Amino acid sequence: MSVKVLVVDDSVLLHKMYDLALRAYRGCMVEPHFASNGREGLVQLQAHPEVQLILLDVNMPTMSGLEFLKQVKAEPAIAGIPVIMQSTEDQRGDIERALELGATGYLTKPFTPAQLHALLDGVLATAPR
Repeated sequence: MSVKVLVVDDSVLLHKMYDLALRAYRGCMVEPHFASNGREGLVQLQAHPEVQLILLDVNMPTMSGLEFLKQVKAEPAIAGIPVIMQSTEDQRGDIERALELGATGYLTKPFTPAQLHALLDGVLATAPR
């Protein structure tokens, strides 16, 4: 079994960290896809409609994570995809707003692969495949 995960984050370093952590996940094979901002993320969702989880940064150029989340949740075809927000601790208000908009959960930066894997365990256990 393979799970497609879309990572939307403007940090190339975090793309590399996510790639390593997701590929090391033992729960199942993970196929990561990457976007550097919300607009690119929407394009990736069109190209890969089978994405089963979105890992989304709050602060990005071009289109913020909150704007991206609003658009995803407004589109019935993709509204059910779980979205995990990621943020630094000083952005607590943004995370609370994201949860109100329909985000499934959040990761606080910096995070460890073990924290990411535990979150994947929870989300993928309840997600339809």
